[in-house]
Amino acid sequence: MSRARAAEQGGRTVMLTMRNAVDQTRKVAIEAPQGSTVREAAIEAGIAQGESFDVFTAEGVSVTREPVEDHAEAVLYVGPQKVAGGAMELDEEPGKAVHFVSVYDHQVRSDVVPGDDQTVRQAAEVAGLAPRDGSQWTVFDSLGVVVDDIPAADMIGEQLYVGPESVEAGGGVPMSTIRRTSSDFPSMKVVKGHSNGERVGMISVNLPDRKGRTRDGTYTCVMDLRNPSPNVFVLNLRDGIRHPRVYGGPRQIPGTSTKSQLVCMGGFFQNTISGIAPYTPDWLLSCINHTNSVLNE
Repeated sequence: MSRARAAEQGGRTVMLTMRNAVDQTRKVAIEAPQGSTVREAAIEAGIAQGESFDVFTAEGVSVTREPVEDHAEAVLYVGPQKVAGGAMELDEEPGKAVHFVSVYDHQVRSDVVPGDDQTVRQAAEVAGLAPRDGSQWTVFDSLGVVVDDIPAADMIGEQLYVGPESVEAGGGVPMSTIRRTSSDFPSMKVVKGHSNGERVGMISVNLPDRKGRTRDGTYTCVMDLRNPSPNVFVLNLRDGIRHPRVYGGPRQIPGTSTKSQLVCMGGFFQNTISGIAPYTPDWLLSCINHTNSVLNE
C-alpha cells in the first residue's frame, strides 16, 4: 500500500516518529508516503496494536485520520481508541514529565511537566510528595545521588525519589556511637554513601531469626538513623512469608536502589526511647534490641 501511494505522489514521503502511549520506550521512526493518513502510518510502523487505536499529539489531540503531511517531523503517540465524545488524557504530556516517587510508599507517585528554569526540587514541590511535618527532604535518582539543583528539564523521563535528607553535619549518629555499639553487634556496618566521616545516616546489621522467616536464618536489616525515630528495613524475608510486624509491599530504602520491607516498630519510640537522648549508644542499642524483639515475635 505505502509503495503504491508513494509512487502516486512521485515518491514524496514525510518523516514521523511514533511512540506507544502506554510503553513509551517503544519508538519507531518512519517515512510515510505523502497523502496517506496518520493511521496508515501507524499500521505501517508496526506500533499499532490491533484495529482499535488512535493516534494523538503530545497534547492529547486525536489526529488519527489526518494526512501525514500535516505532522511532518512530529512525535505522535499511538494508544487506546478514544471514547466517543471525549478525548484521551495522556499522562502529563508523554515524554515531557519527570516521574516522582515517595520513598515511604512506592504507590504514591506524581508526574510533573517542568516549567522554565525549574529545578528538580521545585518540580518535586509541585508533585506534593515533600513531607508535611516540616522535616528535611531531598530528591535522589535511582543510584542515590542527590539531584535537587539539577534543571528539571534535564531529568525528563527519569524516575526520581523524594525522601529524607542525606547526612549533613549535625545529622545522623556520631561515628563514636557506631564504634561503641558495634562491640555488641559485630555484624554492624555503615552503608556506603551514608556517612560524612563524622556522622552516620544508615547502617546494616544482622539479627537472629528464631522462627525461620528469612532465607538464610538471619535477618539482614538496614536502619535509617537520620531521625530520632528511625526506620528499619528487612532485606531477606522468605518469599510468601507474612510477618506480623513487617509491612507487606516492597519499598526502596531512601537514598538507595535497594528493595526491602519496612518493620512496624509500634509505639516503642514514643513510649520507651523518648527518655533517652537520641543518637547516643544507649539509644542505638535500644533501637536494635527492640528491632530484634519485634522481628522474633
